Amino acid sequence: DSGDMGELESGFEERMVRLCEEYAARFATDGAEVVNEFRVETIEGRWGYCDRILINPEGDAHLFDWKFVRSKEVVDADVNLQGKDYVVGILEDPRFSRIERISVHFVMPRFESATVTRRPFTREDVPTLKLEILAILARARQTDSRRWRGASLTPHYDVCRFCGAAATCVALRRIADRIGRAYDPDGYGRTPVIPAQTHASLVTDPAERGQLQELAGLMDTWAQSVRHHNLTAALADEANLPAGYVIDYPKGRRQVSDAHQLLNIATEFGLTAQDLIDAASVSWTKLEQLLRDRAGKGEKARQVANFNSKLEEACAVVRAEPAPRLSRVRPATV
Repeated sequence: DSGDMGELESGFEERMVRLCEEYAARFATDGAEVVNEFRVETIEGRWGYCDRILINPEGDAHLFDWKFVRSKEVVDADVNLQGKDYVVGILEDPRFSRIERISVHFVMPRFESATVTRRPFTREDVPTLKLEILAILARARQTDSRRWRGASLTPHYDVCRFCGAAATCVALRRIADRIGRAYDPDGYGRTPVIPAQTHASLVTDPAERGQLQELAGLMDTWAQSVRHHNLTAALADEANLPAGYVIDYPKGRRQVSDAHQLLNIATEFGLTAQDLIDAASVSWTKLEQLLRDRAGKGEKARQVANFNSKLEEACAVVRAEPAPRLSRVRPATV
């Protein structure tokens, strides 16, 4: 994604990546915009990541998905639902309103001559694509209760790892139960204990505090799930609004997208570069990534280490004391 071959671990990986890059380069024109590892919001709150979107100034775009499969080729782009789902998500995204045509490319570099399957789409195709996808989702939801009880479910690795129902699948749960009980026959499947006193300020027993700490993690996950699904349902249809609530659109958090423009305008208002530096919050992750991107092959880790060392020697950086936290004790393994 970064375009830095120095991060690859072997000549074989480098050759695979070069095949992909050489193929994608054939479709770029002057002034093309490239977006790597982009999260695409699709129908009904679902989402996925596509490897690359290349957008040419003329309004045509290309979506590339690298498939490093070994045993068999992926489903042809003409019928591949993953590609169609991404097309709908991209063409309905206001940020890509300039795109009129988009071609989906599934590139398989492990096969001879980097096998490619490709299919072009236009905005006129979106209603038909949405109808096809929605029909499949509707059929999946109408599965009869006997099948959901697991009578005819047949788990398969190539299918289950992409299935959105994996978390509630009876057949997968049975497999997980067998594995879990084999590794932890005493503790697996244990129901969380709810102590008589749930006000943490009033609990004095360490055992009960442990029970509350465990419940807090479970309830936090549950609360996030409730908020997500309630909001998704309400955005799809206001009739699904939870009673007593409305949809609100608070202002988004401001972020600097062009530091040079910020400096120019701030200067007009009497602010100096030093003022901006004093008010800025530095992302160490981004700085270290920039160093890695610009360092020579084999020098990435050393460059970052030297950078941090010099900052600390000059007292330009003060490392905060480690923040305390509670971590669950893991049983010792033999």
